[in-house]
Amino acid sequence: MATPSKNVDRRAQRTRQVLEQAFLNILQEKGLTAMSIQELTERANVHRGTFYAHFADKYALLEAIIREGFRDVLTGMLPPQSQWERKTLYLLTQTTLDYFKNMYRTCPPLDIVDPLIEQTIREELATHLVIWLKQNRNTQMRWRIPVEMMAQFMSWTILGAAIQWSQDTIAMSSEQMTHNVVLMLLEGVTHQASNALPG
Repeated sequence: MATPSKNVDRRAQRTRQVLEQAFLNILQEKGLTAMSIQELTERANVHRGTFYAHFADKYALLEAIIREGFRDVLTGMLPPQSQWERKTLYLLTQTTLDYFKNMYRTCPPLDIVDPLIEQTIREELATHLVIWLKQNRNTQMRWRIPVEMMAQFMSWTILGAAIQWSQDTIAMSSEQMTHNVVLMLLEGVTHQASNALPG
């Protein structure tokens, strides 16, 4: 027999699901800017108060959808016990590239470029990278700069490459783009040419 707390959790989860689905439907129809909370709650068949019990506004709902969706994609692509290795960094980068490419194909462009989406994805990338780098620092290597800073730099690099590539500004396959990004992350500019940084 289910306990009261479990029943509440299931109801809350169900409410979030119907709100998220209604949000995605309206997003496809008219975009984020034109979407109202009134329309959203009517489509989901929930009260406005119920919506605000779960989300501060439609942007918070968007962030939750993006974060959960990206986490699900990464979970499906990365090994269960992933760590700081070339192959896992490759998977993380290529998954991000493909994720943004798919978003640009299926969602209204003006909504996709919203900084909130980019920030959410970058935060998730940095979270994974910090964990991997700290694990590696404890077992093998000593980093010369804080791992949190390294993770931020790397997450910006992956994100920037994904956005630019997904907008078709770079004529390159997903595999080749991923290879180049990983090469840059692991070896850096000065390793690519002997005279890359004179002085």
